[in-house]
Amino acid sequence: MAEFKEISIQEIAEYKDPFSLFADWAAASAKGKEKANSLLIGWGGLGILWSKPCCTVYIHESRYSKKIFDEADSFSVCFFSRERFAKELAYLGKVSGRGEDKMSGCGLTAKEEKGIPYFEEAELVIFCKKMGQSKFDPEKISSPERIIEWYRKDGVHTLYFGEIIKVLRKVG
Repeated sequence: MAEFKEISIQEIAEYKDPFSLFADWAAASAKGKEKANSLLIGWGGLGILWSKPCCTVYIHESRYSKKIFDEADSFSVCFFSRERFAKELAYLGKVSGRGEDKMSGCGLTAKEEKGIPYFEEAELVIFCKKMGQSKFDPEKISSPERIIEWYRKDGVHTLYFGEIIKVLRKVG
């Protein structure tokens, strides 16, 4: 069993520069009314919202995980060694949780902390209490080429804002 140490939000920067944190793949996980689900994400951010430390993740409306995140009151973001877990993370990006339990099928060990799902193999886990969500409005995006690239089919992303309530870092 992996051993984690709780760290402060400021210590996230000792793991990785916050501006490159989401450059490697990460897994965002939440538990809805009926089940938990996880998905591969490449977009996210850390900051302050309403004077609280915040983590933001972006989920496309075509993803089954959006339904789970809409229902959930909390979520986690797990960061991994991309090289070590490329196969498992790629699975989270390719397979839909609509027809199967992705968290069990991906080859990673799913755990829960106070009802928030996460993966034991993660190097860093950020636990968040959902503060709100907001859908991109394509009419208000100032870079038309980004609209064409990301949103020409299947809709837009929803941003999920979460107050960071706990951060764990793998020990050893």
